[in-house]
Parts: sequence; structure tokens; C-alpha cells
Amino acid sequence: MKIFDCDASYGRGTHALPREIETPAELARELDRFGIAEALVWHRDAYLRDFNRGNRRLTELAGYPNLHPTMTMAPTCCDEMPSADGFLEQMRAGNIRAVRAFPTRHYYLLDRVSCGDLFEGFMAAALPLFVPLTEFPGQWQGVYALLRDFPDLTLVLTETGCWGQDRYFRPLMRQYPRFHITTSRLETAGQLQDIVNSIGPERILFASGLPVNTPGGSIMMVARAPIAEDAKEAIANGNLERILEEVNW
Repeated sequence: MKIFDCDASYGRGTHALPREIETPAELARELDRFGIAEALVWHRDAYLRDFNRGNRRLTELAGYPNLHPTMTMAPTCCDEMPSADGFLEQMRAGNIRAVRAFPTRHYYLLDRVSCGDLFEGFMAAALPLFVPLTEFPGQWQGVYALLRDFPDLTLVLTETGCWGQDRYFRPLMRQYPRFHITTSRLETAGQLQDIVNSIGPERILFASGLPVNTPGGSIMMVARAPIAEDAKEAIANGNLERILEEVNW
């Protein structure tokens, strides 16, 4: 089973972790140790310090063809980043095919007023936006509001929590074809099998959450789930590959 991780990061944090991953080389070795073939990668500076600084650090991934950079966004209103068109052009020039957002940490709202110019561009390019659930003000209310405003946005919700929250996310899966969740913290017994049997495997992406989380639990959950092998492959790599191929650079 090939594994393509949609949520891995590197860089020293502001608080020490039990296992720090400071460089791309260290991240590549850690992924290899767990048998993970590829990963979408962001630098922890983009969350903990300054999103522009984190984006600049992504040049360090050159020379690691299995580590694919993802840029972090903020609203364009404060002139901290280019216009929406300029940001998209930066991504296009670097062939970067995914975006991260940390709105609670960075003090903004994921809505039309704050980020509508960016989201219109993301939808036009079919760019996926990755956001942890805990970064939405109001959490699920914020997710629902965003998708009501932008139903065609490719939204990947990470870190949904270890307790089953299916009554929140299953309605979104049924209503919005481009809404996805990840395996990271999807830990309730039998949950993965039931989602696949009820809705299908197409809306679930493998995520390790490195270095905060360890990949072992997510790998075992997918590998040993009582679901078809093609469903396992879709979750482990196929769904993410499809989403990235849809980006129209």
C-alpha cells in the first residue's frame, strides 16, 4: 500500500516535542522509517512564528522530490502578502498545489469578507485548502458557514479529534462533493469502516500530523480496516493524488 501523507511538517517549534523534526532530511528519514512514500509538507514557522517566514523556508525542500511544499495563506487586507492574483501566481510559478490556513492562530476569519478574493481564486484553480478543525472559530459552525459561502471550495479538514464527530461531518460529505476529512485522529473503533460502507472512501485522505502525532496509528488503522483493498489505496494515496491532479496550473 503506497502512502501519500497530506499533512506533515518540519522545523523547531516554540515548545519542545518528544521527537523534533527540524530539517527536510530528518523528515524524509522519518517518513521512510514508516514506509510513507510522499508527503505534502509545510514548515512549522508558518504556524508558530510568521506565515511568510514559513513559506520562504519551503525552498529547503528542493532536492527532495517526495516532499511537496504547501503554502500558508492569510487575508490580503493587511498588505502582508500579495494580492490574491499575486499569491496564486507565486503558487503557479512554484507548481505548489495546496494551501494551508491557521485562522485562529493568525487572528482572522475564513469567510467571504476576509478571504473571498483568495477563495474565488482557489475554486477557479481547484486548489485544495487544508485547515485543522480547531483553527475554525466556533469549530463546526465555522466549517458549515465557509462551505455555505463557497460550496465548490476543495476543503480538507484535518485533526477532527479522536472522538466520533460523524454527525457533524457526514452531512457535509453528502452536501458538498469537494469536502474531505483526514485519518489523523480518526480513532473511534469501527469509524473508518462505517464511513466507507455508508458514504465511500473518496472523501478521506491519509494524514500523519507529523511531528506532533506519529503515523503508526493512522497506518495501522487503514492497513487493517475491514474494507476493500481499493478503498485502502484510495485513502492512502489515490484521493490525494486525484485532488492534486485536478489543480489547473
